[in-house]
Amino acid sequence: PACRRRGGLWLLKCLNHLATVRMKQSRPSEALEALREVEAEATCALRPEQHDEAWEFWETVYRNFGWVLSSLGQEQEAIAWIQMAVDVKDRVGEKISWFDLWDIGRMKASVALQRKEPKMIQESQALVTKALWMHRDAEPSDLVMRAKVWHSVGECSFALGHLAEESVTGAETLATNPNGACRAVDAKAHYRKALKCFRESHKLFRTTEGPHNPLTGGEAQAASWCLLKLDDAGDAKEFLLNALEALSRQQSGWGDASRGGEAPALAQATLAVDRILEAHRRTSDREGLAKYFQAIERLCASVCGRLRMSKDRVDAGVYEKLVSSCSMVMVAEGSPEGMSKSQELLRRYMWQSPETPQAQLCSELMVSLRDGADGNGGDLPEGPGMTAFLEALAKHTTQR
Repeated sequence: PACRRRGGLWLLKCLNHLATVRMKQSRPSEALEALREVEAEATCALRPEQHDEAWEFWETVYRNFGWVLSSLGQEQEAIAWIQMAVDVKDRVGEKISWFDLWDIGRMKASVALQRKEPKMIQESQALVTKALWMHRDAEPSDLVMRAKVWHSVGECSFALGHLAEESVTGAETLATNPNGACRAVDAKAHYRKALKCFRESHKLFRTTEGPHNPLTGGEAQAASWCLLKLDDAGDAKEFLLNALEALSRQQSGWGDASRGGEAPALAQATLAVDRILEAHRRTSDREGLAKYFQAIERLCASVCGRLRMSKDRVDAGVYEKLVSSCSMVMVAEGSPEGMSKSQELLRRYMWQSPETPQAQLCSELMVSLRDGADGNGGDLPEGPGMTAFLEALAKHTTQR
């Protein structure tokens, strides 16, 4: 309100900062509202012939529009805005930058993946790779940005791997088990290239931002998925622990709890826990699940503290899946302590009568396991009940 009363540059700066904050909070729709007001205010204040004089301002505005629209999944419109940023620079004689190539390349790659056009992804990856080396030469000390561009290069390789694998296994089979080990030779070559990029990005983020930063955790998540695709579940576990620790401490990416919208961090947490179950199932490492307990408890407490969870939220099903999968990690560890912690987690964070099949299954099986434990002096049952539980666990955590 104070900036609105002052108007002019005060209002423009305030709205631009507000848009940035909303993006950090994973509230892109509100960021878009702020940017539209910025554009309207600036257009009214400047004559058409003055626009190119303020090219740096317009470049920033156009680029911000592109980022917000990309976050909203409107990739084609996002690319058009990024191209406007490039065009305004061209009109005043400014050269295209690594930033321009990075933006255009990664957004075109996203469109190409949706259209299932590997050739277009390769062309986009070439732009992003060029941006990577241009950035390294122009800003050698900016390791955080270099890590982000490395990630984009890796995303292109992963997308190529996904399309190559899908062409062999079929889209339905791949969608049913997205974390399954890849058997297609061409796809595995792309996944190996993606892993190299994600490892490099993770190393840079860990060095500059620390192990628990969301950027580091996100890169650990990407690397772990690659390793699962390459049938290296053993190496994936270290990255998965890093990803879960970072998510349990994450402060941004939770959306707007008051509006009940989707929380991106909630979806990422669910993916991480599912991959933990997959990695430990493949390696028959039940005891190793204990190292996740503390992070799981912190994560569930964080989710409930930051989000006003209820069955009315659009992501209520995702929340049920997260809590039930976290409970599965604890009981699958195989000790009485794990079972006790699992039951406490469900009691504290799962509402009555969950609606998703996995949450229902988990709740029912936990009651059965509790009764079994009560009947044999507190030891975790090792018979058919536990076998059925683990088989159901393996089946349901691969379905999305």
